[in-house]
Amino acid sequence: MIEIEINGNVVKAKAGEMLIQVTDREGISVPRFCYHKKLSVVASCRMCLVDVEGAPKPQPACSTPVNEGMKVHTQNDKAKASQKAVMEFLLINHPLDCPICDQGGECELQDVAVEYGSDISRFSESKRIVPDGDIGALIQADMTRCIHCTRCVRFGLEIAGMMEMGGTGRGEHLKIEPFLKEGIQSELSGNMIDVCPVGALTSKPFRYELRSWQMHSMPNIARHDLVGSNLFVQTYKGKVKRVVSADNDLINETWISDRDRFSYEGLTHKNRLLEPQIKVQGQWQQVSWKVALDYAVKGLNSHVLKHQKVNQLGGLASSTATMEEFYLLKKILTEVGCDNIDHRLNVKNLDNVITLDSNIKLGALEKIDYALIVGANIRLEQPMINHRLRKATKKGADIDELNVMAFDFNHPLDTKNITAPNKIAPTLAGVLKSIMISNTQELPDYLLAVEVGEVANNIAAKLLNSRSSVIILGEHIINNEDASTIANLITQIAQNTNSKTLNLSITANTMSANWVGFVPQNSGMNVNTMLASDMRGFILLDIYPQYDFHDLETAVKAFTKDDTFVISLNSFKDDIVAGYSNVILPIASVYETSGTQLNINNDMQSYTAAVKAPDEVKPAWKVLKVMADLLALPSFHYADSAQVLAEIFHQPQTKHTHDENVNLTSKHHGISIIWQNSPYSIDAVLRHSNALQKTKIGQMNSAYMNQASAETLGLSADDKYLGVPVVITNTVADDCVFINANQAVNTQGQT
Repeated sequence: MIEIEINGNVVKAKAGEMLIQVTDREGISVPRFCYHKKLSVVASCRMCLVDVEGAPKPQPACSTPVNEGMKVHTQNDKAKASQKAVMEFLLINHPLDCPICDQGGECELQDVAVEYGSDISRFSESKRIVPDGDIGALIQADMTRCIHCTRCVRFGLEIAGMMEMGGTGRGEHLKIEPFLKEGIQSELSGNMIDVCPVGALTSKPFRYELRSWQMHSMPNIARHDLVGSNLFVQTYKGKVKRVVSADNDLINETWISDRDRFSYEGLTHKNRLLEPQIKVQGQWQQVSWKVALDYAVKGLNSHVLKHQKVNQLGGLASSTATMEEFYLLKKILTEVGCDNIDHRLNVKNLDNVITLDSNIKLGALEKIDYALIVGANIRLEQPMINHRLRKATKKGADIDELNVMAFDFNHPLDTKNITAPNKIAPTLAGVLKSIMISNTQELPDYLLAVEVGEVANNIAAKLLNSRSSVIILGEHIINNEDASTIANLITQIAQNTNSKTLNLSITANTMSANWVGFVPQNSGMNVNTMLASDMRGFILLDIYPQYDFHDLETAVKAFTKDDTFVISLNSFKDDIVAGYSNVILPIASVYETSGTQLNINNDMQSYTAAVKAPDEVKPAWKVLKVMADLLALPSFHYADSAQVLAEIFHQPQTKHTHDENVNLTSKHHGISIIWQNSPYSIDAVLRHSNALQKTKIGQMNSAYMNQASAETLGLSADDKYLGVPVVITNTVADDCVFINANQAVNTQGQT
């Protein structure tokens, strides 16, 4: 630490840090436009000029390192004159359109101009005009307002990993624009809106809606992935109007993904469920909550409880539910004597499940020197986790992938290992064998006959030579025939190399479901057993079978059996749900309910409702509580969701044991299918966000396969497979079809 003097006051600073970092820490105001704490320093705007004693002219605070004994003046005549001169130049070409600019009221240029600008301009020539191009469905560009701070350019290059914006032309013809005609494609692109200090880049869905001072801002949590990014929900007259990021360096830093930022559009979709409905003689009737809940409870009593057939009642929930909702649904079924509960709807074989602990924090991902990604396209599936990995590569970390298809990562990969689904487990077994031989350990019997190939040897060497490594298991392995073996091999590899593990095969709020034990208890049935059994009743929480189940046909067949009573709690209308349900209860969606999410860090993050749900729409936790009261169940006297959470805290966390055996006997037959909902189709509110669905990522809808697999299936590039257009590419491994779909189909995961 050193001492410097700022405006006559002695302050401590770290040797070599930039002056603007010291002034920010000390609460000393220095204007700036190009500087951003998370981006590189370019010192292009010159707005942060300050007077440094001994320097011949004012120095930019953002690029001036501090030295012992330095004396700085940020508010003397010399500094102020320099700052005012810079402001005059910046305003020469800036349009005077504050009354219609969406950035009005939160514009950095506007704020700084109040103090450093003038009410009279000496510039009398015509202002330049930059034609506005369409840069996508999410961002509105008004580049005549651009002051060339290059924050958006640096964000794309340094954070998003895609340099989509750049400067073209020279002099007064210089303009910032996308390099490609299709505009901005990054999954983090909305952050450009936040970093833009003027109104050059604004939110297209929010355009001309409101001013910042008209809205109420509520802290909240994003609920589309395992990170739980912190954000602010901005509301007006009970409607969500905009979502912006909140700072939390331990979780999302200051960034959020586009699906976190723009998903709120789905809340006002015409497809929202707005009133309770009951089915009477095959016809739907809209009724009051009292009638609907009485009908639901009487249906449960007449079909299940009165006949003492609670073993034929099942409770299923989507992974998007809150911790409180998981707990209450479980408690209802437990109180009536039923243990048939599950949230693992998309797992084809529940005797072959992935059980892998995540033992690395998000911040620690930046400090690794090696990562092995197994079965994941992290950039699109977990964008904020991928951001941390990208930061690690910028510090020199190597990343290898073991995938069935070569994906478009936004950071360099040391080795792309593209292999068939049935080769992943043998490859990892080879890695483990190579490691154990290097450590002179005795080999278990199942490794004796394993052949160690070049890929396995290379991965093993990197893991052994790394100081801080992580093995990441992704969603693509969920329905691999060797899923549990792959997870167990990764656990053993990690133990033998002191590596960390990160399990991304779980999604949304699955960790909360596991925490409260929302899986079959005692002799209870899992979801697949329920669907194959003679069930008489189901309570379904936020489930849309064509997107949530691995096999739609089996699920719908189970729900539509004669004398089966189905209660559905949903946020959006759905024809398939309406087809099998007896009662549909409209529940609050994201930002309309309070609850808790458990993220991959094991951070338990609670939030309150940012807006009230539409008139007859109720929070799911409250619906479940009232249903329990009507069933005359004890101990459901909750005034709010916080009381539910308090009760959860007093419950022992459910611990699950699993089979740690490794079985390398091949169970694969024919072509393997990996089905992935596209990143903007993973939950109901995303599927109803119009802006997101118009993006390139939202429109991902292809069944990728190589030529050999296409010939085996008798397909060509003009065909559809499982309802999804076929794309033939040599980037996919043999014996595999990788599907990214934004639509529902009749059958998923068939081989």
